[in-house]
Amino acid sequence: MSPDDESAAAVRDAFSLLGHEIRLEILLALLEDWHAVYTEPRSYAELMDAVGMRDSGKFNYHLDKLRGVYVRKVEDGYVPTAAVTALYRAVLAHRPAERVRDWTPSEPTPIDSECPDCGTGAVLRYERGFVTVACSACEEWSGFTYPFPANGFAGRSADDVARETARRARFHVGLARTGQCPFCAGTTTADLRLEREGEDIVEITCDTCTFLVGVEPLSALLSDGRVAAALSDVGIDLERPDWELPAPTTRVESRDPVRIHLEVAGDAGTATIVVDDSLAVRSV
Repeated sequence: MSPDDESAAAVRDAFSLLGHEIRLEILLALLEDWHAVYTEPRSYAELMDAVGMRDSGKFNYHLDKLRGVYVRKVEDGYVPTAAVTALYRAVLAHRPAERVRDWTPSEPTPIDSECPDCGTGAVLRYERGFVTVACSACEEWSGFTYPFPANGFAGRSADDVARETARRARFHVGLARTGQCPFCAGTTTADLRLEREGEDIVEITCDTCTFLVGVEPLSALLSDGRVAAALSDVGIDLERPDWELPAPTTRVESRDPVRIHLEVAGDAGTATIVVDDSLAVRSV
């Protein structure tokens, strides 16, 4: 989604507050011993000393710029807000000023998985912060792609990264399907589109931020305990990534109210999942 004028202005203001070295030093000093809501406040004098400033007027000017957005004044001093800790975590996660060193992510790297369409070995790429798994031979499979922080490559092989990205996506999609954006906690909207270009898809968008994901209907339901139990009962291994799971047969059972049946065949039987047009699970 595109930010509206009010949101764009808020983003500009938030970033502009960080555009001075003294303010960054203040925030880093506050984050040194961060323990969430239990963080011990640092006094005005302690902060000045940590930043290495002697000019109280200049220091107070920059501290005031941060107050209310990134810094909160409490009884015993100053503490960082959740907003600045979120930005701090994002920088550490995505390492925007570094390159991933373990292996060259932009080059297709073979992984221990197969294309669900032609059975050829799959490959993994890393571009613009997205892990992509695709077929090494055909173009029939649309593939799998999801954002994955660069920090996640440390100590992991290409197979590990593919598996962890799939786990991360499944968790985020499950939360978003039930109405909460996994990134900004805003409300989400799920749009089930049957037979879109020959492929059923669920598009979930955040009503506030830029979160947007398009997945097959079954993938959006895997975090539901009833669905997971039914799939396990018919012999489907949910430790496998989504692209290796069997594709369900989808049919519209009713249009008023909307009821859609997903039938998933496993080695020990067939699981039938009934959802409505918002992809809420009605029965299993």
